[in-house]
Amino acid sequence: MKISSGLEQSIYVLLILSRVPQGETLSSIAISERLDVSHSYLKKIVKSLVHEGLVNSTPGKNGGFSISRSLNEINLYQVFTAVEGKGRIFNSQYLIKDFIEGTDNGNEKECVISQVMDTVEQKLRISLQSVLLSQILANIKDIYDIDKLDRWISDVVAEPAK
Repeated sequence: MKISSGLEQSIYVLLILSRVPQGETLSSIAISERLDVSHSYLKKIVKSLVHEGLVNSTPGKNGGFSISRSLNEINLYQVFTAVEGKGRIFNSQYLIKDFIEGTDNGNEKECVISQVMDTVEQKLRISLQSVLLSQILANIKDIYDIDKLDRWISDVVAEPAK
């Protein structure tokens, strides 16, 4: 299974927005420049986060984005589904019919591979739900000094809108 780079980007977007003072916003351009990622792709990600209610969008000249809730209320599964979608990670082609008899005669019972993948998906969901973004930020703070990030946010928020 391959998870898109959008998941990592969306986590960092939320972590950045969590550091923005209440009532302030950051533009998607500022965030994409900070993360050194494609602005068009980041806009798509932020739109997904807004759609899922994880990020607020403020339109207008002084508009931008802000986090909609505390990092203690956002888990990795919520971010995962916002970016990757809510569909199943495995959709069987039901090749069992051809594997067993070489043809689809309607007598097939269950797709054993689907059963296994359903279990994998359930375990993935439980694992992702158990990790809060506040835990990720705490782990980052244990390793890195995030004062530079906070100073950058202060500078960007203080800049007059262009």
